[in-house]
Amino acid sequence: MCASALPSDLFAPPVITWWFGKALGANLAADLIDELRAADTIVIGAPMYNFGMASTLKAWFDHVLRAGVTFRYSEAGPEGLLTGKLAIVVVTRGGLYSEGPAQVMNSQEPHLRSLLGVIGITDVTFVRAEKLAFGPKAREQAIEAARAQLGQTVRDQYLQAA
Repeated sequence: MCASALPSDLFAPPVITWWFGKALGANLAADLIDELRAADTIVIGAPMYNFGMASTLKAWFDHVLRAGVTFRYSEAGPEGLLTGKLAIVVVTRGGLYSEGPAQVMNSQEPHLRSLLGVIGITDVTFVRAEKLAFGPKAREQAIEAARAQLGQTVRDQYLQAA
């Protein structure tokens, strides 16, 4: 399981400590791609920044999307080479963007789904913690609901595999 982008607090900023620690290595892209190849499940923590993903997460994708390595070009468009993997993406947001009038402003999930799809990861589950800026009670309810969904997702994925 690739938990590189899973923050210890589950809802803390993604990747930052992990990414900067890895950035000191000479072959960062190769190391990240090797980690992806070895993983059955990829877990990504992704807070919404300006209606999209954090720049550090985008940088991670810039390292792992490699033509001829993690995807190839074909007549039909990019073809992912890292198939058969699962992804769980934990997204956090101050507002409500999965439904309602602000849904049109959510470029986060479609972008993440597209980038994962380019490398062949199409079995993607999004776990959402939304309304985090709607006050303490709404925040706690959102975090509890996301934790429950994440637990259920993990149980479902691994009980089916067992």
